Amino acid sequence: MKLKVTNRDPGRGTAGKAHAGFTIAEMLIAIAVFLLLVSGILGANLFGLRMYQVNENKLKATDEARKAIGKMTDEIRACKSTWLGTVSNGVFVARLDGEVQTGGGVLIYPSTNTANFIMYFVNPSDKSFRRTTSAPAKTTVLAHSVTNTTIFSAQDYLGNVLSNNQNSRVIHMCLEFFQPPRAGSVAADYYKLETSVTRRALE
Repeated sequence: MKLKVTNRDPGRGTAGKAHAGFTIAEMLIAIAVFLLLVSGILGANLFGLRMYQVNENKLKATDEARKAIGKMTDEIRACKSTWLGTVSNGVFVARLDGEVQTGGGVLIYPSTNTANFIMYFVNPSDKSFRRTTSAPAKTTVLAHSVTNTTIFSAQDYLGNVLSNNQNSRVIHMCLEFFQPPRAGSVAADYYKLETSVTRRALE
């Protein structure tokens, strides 16, 4: 009968496995690759957040512009008459015949009742573009940071500024405003909005 002798020496045959592991060079390479991967992910996230802030700035400006002209164009198209002029302390001073028909405000009469009016104007004190109505008597801010004070002009069909209050004139609006810099290093941006509108029913 033959007996099988087993090797009980733990040092034999397992010496390679007992000392297996990463070398310092391998560890450094693995850490460097991991740091590059983390840096790339963080950089992509920060870039995405910045682009979101920039687009949010532009969308906010577009929204203010849409509110500023959407209702005004409909009201001018359906109105009875319009006057251009300046607004000081809530008082509208119209341009008379013979004067250049430009100003920082437009007065809209929806009907022949002059007690009922709608007024759009720029307030130089806080650089805001506003809408006010006679009934109910309230003022709404439509846009902020307006840089120009002469917003409205009355033109003929060729784009020439008029010097009288003729019936078929075109009301041209040029609104220049900017979005100030915000947190997160979003730079200020400048916007310019122009539109022209005239009454549908001419007399």
